[in-house]
Amino acid sequence: MKGKRGYHICADLYGCSKKLLDDIRFVKTTVKEAVKASGLELIGIRLHKFNPHGITGYALLKTSHVALHTWPEFNYAAIDVFSCDGKKKAEKAMKFLLEKFKPKHVKKTSFERKYTLTG
Repeated sequence: MKGKRGYHICADLYGCSKKLLDDIRFVKTTVKEAVKASGLELIGIRLHKFNPHGITGYALLKTSHVALHTWPEFNYAAIDVFSCDGKKKAEKAMKFLLEKFKPKHVKKTSFERKYTLTG
């Protein structure tokens, strides 16, 4: 038996504002708003602020996750959106995040997660 399990988008964001990438309140609010705007369901969020700079964390979703890592010193962030609740919701969440982080350049990869059952 074969089937789809989810849709995963990985994005490298270049040329983002150092200030935004190091602002934990902005990051937390933005991730929560992206989840809500996309129609996904948030279970919880966990972020860690590094000293002297950078943030790492994830939003646990009912149907998977949003994960991010920022490197303000390089104006760079890596963001993943993985949803088992449809491609459109994952794409909508990523679009929202890109609009808020305002990168000058984005390298994005997306793919379907699949499973195969054998018996």
